[in-house]
This record gives sequence, structure tokens and C-alpha cells, in this order.
Amino acid sequence: MTPLSLSGETLPLAHLTAIADGAPVALGPDGVGRLRAGEQALHEALARGDGIYGTTSMVGAFKDNGVADADRPKYALRLLRSHLLGTGAYLPVRVVRAAMAIRLNTLLTGHTGASLPLAAALADLLNTGITPAVPEYGSIGCADVGLMSHIGATLLGEGLAFAPEGGPAHPSAPLRARFGLPPLVPGPKDVMSVLSSNALGVAGVALATADLRNRLPLLLHVFVLAAAGFGAFGIPWETARLDGLKDEARVARYLQGLTRPGDWSPRRNLQDPLSFRCMPQIAGALVTALDRAEATLAHTIAHADDNPILFHGRAMTSGASLPLALALDAQGLVIALCHYARSTLGRILASCREDLSGLPRNLTLDPGRQVAFGAATKLAADLTTAILRESTPASLYQIPVANGFEDEASYLPSVARALGLQASLLSPLIALEALAARQAIRLSDARPAGGPGDLLVELDRHVPLLDDSHAVSDAVQRTEAVLARFATRLAAPLPADLAFPPPSFQENAHA
Repeated sequence: MTPLSLSGETLPLAHLTAIADGAPVALGPDGVGRLRAGEQALHEALARGDGIYGTTSMVGAFKDNGVADADRPKYALRLLRSHLLGTGAYLPVRVVRAAMAIRLNTLLTGHTGASLPLAAALADLLNTGITPAVPEYGSIGCADVGLMSHIGATLLGEGLAFAPEGGPAHPSAPLRARFGLPPLVPGPKDVMSVLSSNALGVAGVALATADLRNRLPLLLHVFVLAAAGFGAFGIPWETARLDGLKDEARVARYLQGLTRPGDWSPRRNLQDPLSFRCMPQIAGALVTALDRAEATLAHTIAHADDNPILFHGRAMTSGASLPLALALDAQGLVIALCHYARSTLGRILASCREDLSGLPRNLTLDPGRQVAFGAATKLAADLTTAILRESTPASLYQIPVANGFEDEASYLPSVARALGLQASLLSPLIALEALAARQAIRLSDARPAGGPGDLLVELDRHVPLLDDSHAVSDAVQRTEAVLARFATRLAAPLPADLAFPPPSFQENAHA
């Protein structure tokens, strides 16, 4: 694979996802130049006797305690080991790889004072496939010090890590030796530069956001199948196109592009339940939330979030370690996803009601003799409830730490966990919507064409109708597999007026 170059500039989410999934990296020359300049500025500041938090001083409540020059290397190791505090299940390898790529990219901004050997050591881990074993819990989202420490331990030949071939976590030292990687000899600020980063929380949000963006066309294809089976009106889409907010109009245009006159006939008078009628508004809000999260991610991935931070030769106290804007944007995405999930459940339940859909109760193929979708709605309700539970605003749950000196936090890792869980639960919920839609279409005279019609063909080919002769869970899993394959097909470029591209990345700070 061709290595992806990192230079401290804006990194598209597609590139970050590729690195998370195993792509190698290379250090771009511009980034290396900035890194060397930042390292030189750090040494000059130390030579002047400037106070540098975490390097010439201790941290947190002990910030006023100095660290003598001779004690600096030993203090850095004590700092790392005192923060090896993560617990719980290990984070997925791809999240940790994304976090290392983010931290490496932010080092290459030149504003951290980190050394070139540290940057090269992170690149070596990514390129050999050695991934530090990082537990899930231990950060409140004001620098992921309790989690990033596990990456630092692997760099120094301590702690545990996963081999490129997978399997359980192993001691890092023999893994590094196997690939000819000696332990990192850290520079004056290198340990602090590893710890003082929100890269793991950012990585969790970034990967979940990229996944949702990629799945958005699939969600709307499934919705069109649900509208076809239910016999929904398409007039609200035209209304949103003419009079809606920008992203509502984007969704409306996309839906109109997936349908043609005569694909199905409405079966009600004038209007439908809101879960069908308001799709441009519901999905439009999701698009808006995705755009906001991606715009903030574009900035975050290309800017150092250290404390202190180096600018114009000075080591300056910084509040950049509080990623509150990203936490709030990610929470907005969490809430938007809750609304989408709730509307999905509403469409499933409405399709199963004969008084609303005009179809047999519970979409049964043999009325009065089969349960069909009657029991499946309980699974849909459970999945939706689990998604809605994640809407609690984690960033408000702040408990002062460090003897009261650290009295703010973003809880970005908690928000990332919520978003990741929602994204995983959305998959079976959308599968249930697709199952119900396909069943409703078979019970009606709807004949969707285009992309939704192609999806219907794939469902017919691989998933049996629910007629009480097959386990519902098996049908859901088969449907998830069909949808995953179809989503990959939809990743191909779409017409400009229908596409959902990420927003334009912000102008590079180094331009």
C-alpha cells in the first residue's frame, strides 16, 4: 500500500479511516521541517530558563514544584507510569491506530516541542502493525492522559500491545524487538507530548462520524423502500426542496432522485404519520450535525492540543486540551441520531398497523395464523431505547480533580463511546426497517426502481420473508450483511446534487 503522507495539515476522514484499517504512513517533509523548528524552539526556551509546564515543573496540583535538569528524564518516566491508569476492555485496534495517526499529525504542526524520534517511533508502530493495548476507561476528556500513557508505554518498550496478526495482547518489548524497534529514548518534552493529547477521544468521534457519513445514502435507500411499502406521499419532499433549510433540501433532492412517478400509490388521504412525512427534516438535521462534527474534526486533527504549546519560540500556557467544541458537536450528532432512530421505529410500527398502512396486521403473509413482525417490533423498540439512552449530555458531568485545580472537562471519550454504540445499534435497527419495508412491498403493489429497487432484489435473493418458519435474528443478521455490501456500492461518487460530501475542510492554518 502507498503510505499516506502526514504533514500536520488537514487530514481527510477517508485517509484517517484508511490508516485505522491498516494503511502505512510517511512523514511529510513540510511537517518534519515544522517539527524540527518546534524542537529547536523548545531547547532554546529551556536554555533561557523558561518555565515549561510538565517539563521544568510537575503537573496538576503540583505545578509549582520544579523539576531539576538532572532529574528530568526520571521524572518523565515517573509521570508516564503514574498515569498508566486505564481499565476495562481494550479499545478496538482501529481506534488506537487512528489516535496514533492523529497524534502524529498534530506533532507535525511544530507546536508541541516534540522530537523527530518520537514522530518516527509513532510512524514505526503504525507501519509495523504493532498497536498498544489501551483500556477503555480512564479519561475525562481534558487530555486523555490516563489512556495515552498506554501508547507511551509501548513506545518505551513497556506495557502491552497487539501484534499485527492479532490475538491477545503481548508485552511490548519482545514485539518491538521482533521488528527491530529499540525503545524510544524520549526528548525533554516527548513524554508530556504523548500524554497531553485528546487523540483517543478525537479518534473515536472521527471514526464513528466517518461511518455514519458513509452509511447515510444507505439509510435513505432503506427509507424509500419503507415509504414504498407504506404507500407514503412524496409531496413533503417537494415541499422541503422548495422551502426547507439547506440540508433539508439536500435530503429532499436525494429522495426525489431515488424515485419515479408510479413506483407506488399513496393509500391515505392527504398526509402520512410524521416519521414518513418529515424525513427531509429528520435526515436533514442528521446531515447538519455530521457537517458540524466534520468541520470541527478538520480543525482538531490539524492543530496541537497540548499544554503548553509552542508559538513564536515561546512555550505558552494553553487551554487547547479542553476539546469542548468537538464534544458538543459530537453530542449534537448523538441527539440527531436519536431522532433518526426514533423515526425508524415509528415507521416500523406504523407499517405493522393495518389501520395506518392498509396492510395485514404485523405484515403477516397469512393473517390470523402468523406472528410475522409482531415479535420483531420488540427488538426494534429495545434497540431504539438503547440508542436514546446515550443522549445524556456527558460533558456536563464534571467532578473537579487534581486537588480542585482541574475543574473543567469535556468527557469527549464518553461522548465517543456513546456515538460508537449508537452507530453499532443503528445497523440492526435499519435492518429491521429494511425487513419490514420489503415485507410491506410484497404485500402491496409497490414497485420501487433505481437504487432502492436494486436493494430490494438483493434482499429477495438473500433473506427469506418473515413467515414464522425462520428465526427473526437470522433474518436480521442476513439483512445486515446485505446492507453492508450495498452500502459499499453506494460509496461510489454520486451526482453532485444528490451527494452528501463532507464539508469543505477549513483553510489550512499553515498556508
